[in-house]
Amino acid sequence: MWTIAVLTSVGLVVGAGLLALISQPDPGLDDLELESANWRQVDAEVLSVLRAGDRTFLLVRFPVGTSLIRNDVRYPLPGQVPYAGQRVPVKYDPVAPARVVFDLHPETRRTPNPAGQSQ
Repeated sequence: MWTIAVLTSVGLVVGAGLLALISQPDPGLDDLELESANWRQVDAEVLSVLRAGDRTFLLVRFPVGTSLIRNDVRYPLPGQVPYAGQRVPVKYDPVAPARVVFDLHPETRRTPNPAGQSQ
């Protein structure tokens, strides 16, 4: 009898934990956009376009230092999708450049300060 009570309790605890994990909301683009607020901005070249259901992914290539990084980035905007060869604004994590997101607000880009000039 004691064994049945312990197994039932363990089953309930595992079930509650599983239910809590399943009910967690999927982190959306808003969370990633907040995280990527201080990432570096660059124009990436679109190599190819992949449509998967209702989502679109772009295979992009962009320079980081002396390296060229190739990675997939989710294209979140409705309407016309960029074509291969077109340049699109992306942001990447300077610590891990393979982490890249589409730059939803490219108009907020900071222009680099020319050497020796103050603003």
